Parts: sequence; structure tokens; C-alpha cells
Amino acid sequence: MSFMLNAQILFDTAEKCYSGRVRLTGPDHVSLEDVRLYHAGAIMQPQFIYALTAKEVTASFPFRKDVALILCGQDPTPPIPEECTVLTIDANVPLAEVFTLMQDTFEQYRIWDRKLNEACLANHPLDVMLEASLPILGNPLFIHDPNFYVMSCPRHIPGMLVWTRDARTGWNLVPLSLIQDFKTDPEYIRTLNTHGACLFSKEQRGYPILYVNLWKGRQYLGRICVDELENPIEPGHYTVLTYLGHMIEQMLQNQTMFQLNYQNEMISFFIDYLEGRTQEAPLIIQTISYLNWKPDDRYLCLRLEGLRQNIQRLSSAATLNAINTVIPSGYAFLHQNGISVIVNLSYSHTRASDVISSLAVLLREGLLKMGVSSELRNFLQFPQGYTQAKAALEIGRQSESTAWCYKFDDYCLDFLVRQGTTALAPELLCSEKLILLKDYDQKNDTELYRTLRIFLENERNATQTARDLFIHRSTLLYRLERIQKLTEVNLDDPKERLVLRVSYYILEERSSSS
Repeated sequence: MSFMLNAQILFDTAEKCYSGRVRLTGPDHVSLEDVRLYHAGAIMQPQFIYALTAKEVTASFPFRKDVALILCGQDPTPPIPEECTVLTIDANVPLAEVFTLMQDTFEQYRIWDRKLNEACLANHPLDVMLEASLPILGNPLFIHDPNFYVMSCPRHIPGMLVWTRDARTGWNLVPLSLIQDFKTDPEYIRTLNTHGACLFSKEQRGYPILYVNLWKGRQYLGRICVDELENPIEPGHYTVLTYLGHMIEQMLQNQTMFQLNYQNEMISFFIDYLEGRTQEAPLIIQTISYLNWKPDDRYLCLRLEGLRQNIQRLSSAATLNAINTVIPSGYAFLHQNGISVIVNLSYSHTRASDVISSLAVLLREGLLKMGVSSELRNFLQFPQGYTQAKAALEIGRQSESTAWCYKFDDYCLDFLVRQGTTALAPELLCSEKLILLKDYDQKNDTELYRTLRIFLENERNATQTARDLFIHRSTLLYRLERIQKLTEVNLDDPKERLVLRVSYYILEERSSSS
């Protein structure tokens, strides 16, 4: 959907500059993309309005009822057909000045339209859309849902309604006394059935209100209101507000106004919680209770990123909507150049494996990679779950695996090793007994280091170890005895065997990465 101007909007703009010397005649049913200078002999197209001087209008001028014109100067000698849309500027100004004014007007609305279309990617799309509309409409505006909850009001000025605050949700609400007045006011009751922008008289509030109802089929979703408190409402604003209403209706899709904004509030809460701005446990528990989530439910955290950190692809509303569609018990949101997802497994009575499988096609087609946390047994572990998911994604991608999904459970040891080696050099983090064996092998051309590794990998099975090393069993026993004398290692101690296995892992990882 793209916004098309009509001649009325251009008339309103010209009237501000050349007050009293601007006229608009003929029907105004055209949809205009841009302004063009008229050149004799040119084929005019209905999507453009053509600017020219009155002197250029001769008896042979090709008037067309589907093409709009801007005439600068006094009325031309040939009469203008009544079926033609013509904006006449009698002011003694150059055509170039008028043409530039019209160009600037089209550009202003193109920028506005672009902001509306991009708003669906924002955390608070309604705020973005209304904020972008303030300079266009020239007055404060707000949106309320069918229950008079204020969904967005980017600018509040004296003279506007003073909201009351709902203690249950913390949301702003139209004062209850005024709601009761509305419900008994015949004019207001009539407005509940209107489509397109309309004007509500000043009898109720002391100033006119331009409004448009929001619909989903026959379902009333709420209303956008523009309060005439700073500038007069212009005729072209009806077209503007009607289009804004259509854009918001399109964005809402299958959600109500309350659900859309409530979801955005929850997403802001999740981000604040992840980034440490919300830490009070009672507040966190109270917030998730609005979702009917319990602190001790089972949770899962996901982290998605593009192959090339392509945030444009990641930030598409389609991707977020697709994730929220296949995981109805989760919240997907943009966060730190990627997408983060929190899933309540208990709420949907599902398993982590089912969640992962449901995203397989989406991730592969979107060229996305995903890190998955361990199953969390308490919502207060959510930040740690995010750390797990992000770590699994980073380690998994660096492993050059062709997989699209990396589970933290598969990379737990890698994570522990990375955490440890950030504080100490690998040699200082490992068992000194292995370092001793490596040095001994280098000096004596032996294979004690490798022998011990294979022996541990085979769970101390001497027969299998000798077979893997292609040596006699007696040779293996000799090497093990030699290892014990050199290092005083106690292979009967489970803890020491674990330290040795982890040490081997660290040293082998370092060797393969260098």
C-alpha cells in the first residue's frame, strides 16, 4: 500500500503560502504520485499533476478529465472544462517556485509513507506511526481501543484529555466519567458506525476532533483521534487520516489493539530483563503472571542470527510473525542484531525438540542459524538461558558445522573450556602431568601422551587400547607403568581421570585451532 495525494492536499499546502489567491475547481477523484512540468506536445498521465503557466493554455490545449493541472497566473482565455481538476494560483509568483513547493510536498508525504511502512519493524509501531503523523496533521493525536485504553499518545499537550491509570495493567485510560458521557451521547453513538475519517463536533470537548474508526471486517478495534488544539483541521487531513487508519488495520492483522500494544510492552520487559535493567524478582513474577506464566514453568531460550549478520533480513516483520505463529507460547523480538525468543514449554505442553523441529523450514529458507539453551526450570534463569543460547550459536558456527541448530547441551564442555581459557593460558588450566608427558615424548621420541589419551578414551580397556595403538598388550602395560612412575597419576581416581580427559580436550582443541 502506498499513499497517493489528491489535489485537496496540494490546495491546502498552497493556501498556507498564497492565502486567498488559490482556487481548486473540478472533481478531486485523482490519485497523484508526483508533479511534472508541462511541455507542449507531451502525453500527460493521470498519476501526475502538471504545472504550467496560464499563458500556456491555448484554444488547442489538451484538457483531460483524468489529468490534474496546476495553473500559475490569471485565468486563461479559453474556459476550463468543469470536469477537469485544476489548482489555480493567482499569485504573482514564478512557476519554478510553485513547482518546487509541490515537489517538496510530495517528498514530505513520501517520507511519511515510508515511516509508516517501516513502523511494523519497531518495538512500538503505533508510537512510531503516530509520531511520524504529527507534522503532517499538525495536531496531537492518540489511539484508543474498544475499552478506551490509550494504545498510543506520542505527544500530550494542555487541553487534551487527562488520562486515568488502570491499576491492574498500568495503562492509561480515558476517564470513566467521560466514557459514561460518550455512551449516552447520540452523536458519539452514531460515530461508532462510520468508515473513513469524520469530524466529531466541539460540543463534547470544546474543540473539533477528526477521527477514524479501525475495523477488522465488522469488528470495531478502536479509534484514532486528532484534537484540533494547535492548527485548524484541513480538508486534506481527511484523506491522510483515512490512509493512516488503513495502515494500522493492515498491521494489526489478527491481533486486537490491546494485544498488539501489550505484546510490545512484554517485549520491552524481556529486553530490559536480559540487559539487566529489570532485576526485582517480585516485579518479574508479577509481569509474567499477566501471560498466565508461572515462575517454575519450563522455559527455553533461542537465539537466531543470519549467516552474514544481515539485520535487514532478520528484522522483517514476516520473520517475526512466522516465529510467533509456529510458537504461539513464545515471544520473538529483535535484540542485539538478531532475534531472541523465549518459549514457555509448560504453557503449550510441548517439548524442546518439538519447538526446534517447528522452526526447521523457516530457518533453512531464511538462511538463519539458531542457538538453543538447556531447558530452564525457572523464569528467573532466563538471562542465563540467553547466555547459553548465544554461546551455543557462537561456538557452533565457529565449528564450521553445516547444521542450522546448535544446542547448548552439545557445546557445554566447549563453553566451560572457553570460560576457563579466558582467565588462564591453556597450559595452566590443564593437568601438569600431561604437560610433563608431552615434554618427555619430545625429548625421548616416545608416545606416552597419546597412549594415555587412547587408554582413557577406551575407559581403561587394555585390550581395545592395545588394538587401537597396534601394539602388544605387554607393551601397553609397560607404557602405563612408565606413565605412572613419571607422573604419579592415579587412574583409579574418577576425579583425576575427569581432569585428564578435560585437559586432553583443551590441549587438542588448542592444537586444532592453531
